[in-house]
Amino acid sequence: MMKQITFLTTVALALVAQSVAAAEPATGAKASCPPGSWFCAAPPDEQASPAGQPVRPLQPLPPPDEAETTTEPPPPPPARVRRAPPPPPPPPPVIVHAPAAPPVYDYDRPPPSDVLARRREWGATARLEGAMIGGGVKDNAGMWGGGFGLRFKPMRAFGIETDLDFLGGRDYQGFQRNESAFSVNGLFYANPESRTALYFLAGFGWSWAHAVCDFCTSGAVDNHYVYFGGQLGLGLEARITRSFAFDVDLRGFVRGRVDQQAATQPEFVEVDANGNQRQTNASGGGLFTVGMTVYF
Repeated sequence: MMKQITFLTTVALALVAQSVAAAEPATGAKASCPPGSWFCAAPPDEQASPAGQPVRPLQPLPPPDEAETTTEPPPPPPARVRRAPPPPPPPPPVIVHAPAAPPVYDYDRPPPSDVLARRREWGATARLEGAMIGGGVKDNAGMWGGGFGLRFKPMRAFGIETDLDFLGGRDYQGFQRNESAFSVNGLFYANPESRTALYFLAGFGWSWAHAVCDFCTSGAVDNHYVYFGGQLGLGLEARITRSFAFDVDLRGFVRGRVDQQAATQPEFVEVDANGNQRQTNASGGGLFTVGMTVYF
């Protein structure tokens, strides 16, 4: 056994020695082999040459700036066009909603404490009145009386009034007369919120008269007349409380007869010094009233 081991060791050493001898360069050039290296490379300034030819030293490379460029540089990569991102969408428009006007409610608000007239009210009127028709033929003309009415005010500045009046006395010709009248008037208040309100009135109406000549020598003359006419006036209303007021006004009227005998029996006949006769059925005058109104 020991003989076999010794034989194998001898063979291995012989093979190693032969490998080392083959690794040495044939030219005898000094190889640059680090200590302990198994393989050696030729020095950089020597170049192997074919067998049978002298070894030529290597020429140094030219500097980089003198080297001829034999190949064209590769083309640059194609430029990649980057599209700009789309602009952001515009902000939505700002819609400003104006506040809606508050609804208007038709409330019947109470008036201020210093205003006594209600916004809508009814009233019952009563008055004393006197007719102004001049002195007349015998200078004794004059009529007095009274009346009452119903007033409706849909608003403070306007009202409608219906009146029924009764008067008696002597008319323009001196006849004894009794007369009744029905009228419809509109009242327009200039300052309805004041305690003392100025108002204007305008309207129309009918009247019925019975006249008797009690001094005629030929006997009593009994006449019946029917009139239609209009009137305008100006007055003051003084509010004492919310439900009570005093009224005073002056009304001027113009009227004409509308009965069946108006064409054949004129009411007024006048003969001048020359014997000329003038006749008419139209008349006019004034009416002064003082009264009160109860509102509810």
